[in-house]
Formats: sequence, C-alpha cells, structure tokens
Amino acid sequence: MTTPESKVAIIGAGVFGLSTALHLARKGYKDVAVFDYQPYDKNAYNPSEGCDSASSDVNKIYRCSYGNEKEYQDLAFSGRPIWLEWNDALARTPASDLPPGLTPETKLFMPCGFLRLSNGPTLSEYDQECLEYLEQAGLRHHQHVIKNGGDMKRLEEKEKADPETRWRTKIDAFRALEEGRLDGFIDTSAGFTYADKACAWARFLCEKEGVKFVLGPEVGKFADLLVDDTGEQRKVTGLRTADGKEHLADVVVVACGGWTPSIVTEVEGILETTAGSVITVSLPKDRPDLWSRFSPDNFPVWAYGLQGHFSPEFGGFYGFPHTPDGRIKIGYRGRKWTNYQTDPKTGKRLSVPKTKFTVDKAVNLPIKAINHLKTMVGDMFPELTGVGITDTRMCWYTDSLDNSFVIDYVPGYGKSLFVASGGSGHGFKFLPVLGKHVVNALEQVPDQFTPLWKWRVAASGAHANGLEEGEMSGRNLASLEMAQESDWVWADRGR
Repeated sequence: MTTPESKVAIIGAGVFGLSTALHLARKGYKDVAVFDYQPYDKNAYNPSEGCDSASSDVNKIYRCSYGNEKEYQDLAFSGRPIWLEWNDALARTPASDLPPGLTPETKLFMPCGFLRLSNGPTLSEYDQECLEYLEQAGLRHHQHVIKNGGDMKRLEEKEKADPETRWRTKIDAFRALEEGRLDGFIDTSAGFTYADKACAWARFLCEKEGVKFVLGPEVGKFADLLVDDTGEQRKVTGLRTADGKEHLADVVVVACGGWTPSIVTEVEGILETTAGSVITVSLPKDRPDLWSRFSPDNFPVWAYGLQGHFSPEFGGFYGFPHTPDGRIKIGYRGRKWTNYQTDPKTGKRLSVPKTKFTVDKAVNLPIKAINHLKTMVGDMFPELTGVGITDTRMCWYTDSLDNSFVIDYVPGYGKSLFVASGGSGHGFKFLPVLGKHVVNALEQVPDQFTPLWKWRVAASGAHANGLEEGEMSGRNLASLEMAQESDWVWADRGR
C-alpha cells in the first residue's frame, strides 16, 4: 500500500497530476516527482506557446449544477472557498516570488455567474433535476430561474446589495432570453477559472511543498514504463524518459489526460481520447462596445443545449466572457471527435491527440463543428459575425465509459501502477480538492468518491458513452471533412 514513505512518480503535470502531487506533499510524502514533456516552468502552460493539453487552456467553466450527480456537486462546492483563497494568496505574493505567467494582479477564479440556457421556452428535465438536488443540499439560493418571478426578485435584491455583480445586465446579454424563446437559470456561485494561470499557481504551490518537477521534451518526456515481470505478478518499478534516464519509483501515477490510453493500454474500453471543438473570436481594439458587452463584468459563462452529458448532435455549446486580451472562447461538445492510429508498441488501434503541435498536426476543425458553431453564434450573438472566427482548437480530453473519473490501481501490477484520468471534459474545476481523494484511493482509504472512481468495465452490449462505437463511430477525424480558414467567415459579414 502507498504510504508517505513511498516514492511516487507522476506522469503528467495537468490538473490531475498537479492536484495529486500537491495533496501528497501536504500529507507528508517527501519523494514526489512529476514528469512532463512540456517546459511548463518556462511557458507557464500558455496554449499560445506550444502547450496542447486540456489543462493548458485560457479558461474553464466552474459550475456546481450536476443534475443527480450529487458527488460532483459536492466536490465542486468544496473547492469554491479554496479558489477564492488562491485569488487572495496570489494577490499577497510579491511579484518577484512568482513564476512566469503570474503577477499579484492575476485572478484564478472569476465568479461572474453561469447561465444554463434551456433548449426551449421551459426548463428541461435535466435543468429541473439540477435545481432539485441543489435545493436538497441547501444551495438553491444561488440559482435564479429566468421566468420565475420570485427568483428574479431575489436576484434583484442581490444586485442591490452588490451593484458590481450586474446580474440583470448579464441575463439581458442573451437575445433569446429577451425574446422569451428560451428559459434558463443563472448560478451566481459559478463562473470560470483561468486554466493556464491556475496550473502555473498549482505548480508553484507544489514546489513550495517540496515536489520535484522534471520538465522538458527530453528529460521530462515519458518513453516507457519499467516493468519487472520475473515474479508471480508484474510490477512497475519506475519509468524511462526520452533522454534514456531511468527513474525508479514505488508507484507510478499516470495522469496524462488524452495521452493516458497510449501509456496504459489496459484502459481500453474504459477510457477513450476525444476532442471537443473550440473557436476564438478576437475582439477588434476599435470596438469598445463589444469589449464592454462581453466583459466578465457584464457577461456570464453560459451553456446552451448542454443537458447533462448526453447532448443531441446540434446541442452542447458553451462560452465565456472575453479574456484580458479580448479573446472570446466558444466551444462545441455535441459530437466528440476521435483520432484513431496504430499504437507502435502494441499494434492496436486507439485514439490519440492530434493538435497544432503534434507531429501529425490538426490545423482546423471538422466542417460540421464549424457550421454548427456559426449557426449558434449567428442566432445568439449576431454582432460577432462581423468579426468572424480568428482561431480554432481541438481540446483533447479522456472520456470514461460513464463520464466519471477513473482513479484506481491498474489490475495486474500489484499496487505499483495507478491511473488518475477520465476527466471527460469536466475535471478542471476540481483542481484544489481532487488530489485529496486521489491520495485516499492510493492509500486505499474509502471515501465518498473512491467507489465512484474505481476501476470498472462496461457490461457487454451496454451503452458506454460512445466508447463502444470504436473507430467506426463516424467521429474519427480520418473520415471527416475538415474546415478551411475560408469557412470561418459568415456569408453576410454585415449582420
């Protein structure tokens, strides 16, 4: 069993790896090392500087509405005070003590609200379920249904008490709500995190606690697991990096997001690497009206047609206020793309990330995603069509067979190989608290989450979140028409 005397190696310095390392160190583990091929100590997780993990992103949704998935609702709320504490702690830290990418003025969490838009004039069953479970937890006072007079009155009182929240302005930013075509609710406890900044901060905290980071395209890049198979059961004894160096460990934690299935082949049928589609609209400097309208002061995080985890193909849109440099990120998860390739070690076919920075590069999105996004933006935010799309990105996650994380020992290796993955597109918000429960799983201390995240397999013939479809799902990039930059513009730019 893993104990504070164990030597722990973590492959992956994203949200799962960082949170695990931080909580191990705070529980007294003295020999924790994190490996990653990215020089995060220099590029600060900046996606504009070659960082292509899901954690290396400009922003991520922080929300607590999870339908009947009470465990994730509880976990999200447990992390909220820590996000706010991190904001304060960062502000108190002298600039000279901070790593690249951070200043005392940096905010990690922006509680600008989260507006969940319905698919029609009434709330969906999933929306209603969210509200019911939040009410059971005594959290319903954070939620305000747009077409509920009592809720809107409460929201008005909140804004009177704190005029800078501008809740009414944030709701009125959506034309479909003004016209009554849609309902929805705004969650005043929610908002977004600056993901790249939060990772840089978490790595900073880890280093202060004594965690060692081995970073870079040679010294930190994973090459192979070191496996001793001379006994009755195989045992992982460490890892080898691309520079040929061997790093011994009592337990190796694989927390590589979309790269996990290519390292731990045993996750086949449990995890699959998939991509969501993201576009960026960069606001012109000479449009102060747009800068004001889409600022975090006046505009919330939002989701449209994102009902639970199983959205219709056209649904599954979400978006953010603009970043400090004027970028508006809008995403689409109604269809999640795969990229099946032959694994050179096993000869098996599996999905692997394909980004702007991999050897086989992804320079655009499937045309289907672009068209869906343009349709939605044209209807919801027509003033942005005159600006046009300025960039695209495929954000590679690891989907699990049921959208719950997989955090457990890998069978067949004793207690020497451990997986912390399966973020399924909703893991980042848990950065401050996730590692506490990963450590419990490592130490085999049961808690609220260890049964939820244990190693598991899908029942034969059962729905498994699309993993059962495999390469012939119609989602594989090789079978899809890809967009060109000419597809980024709207036909009528004058709208």
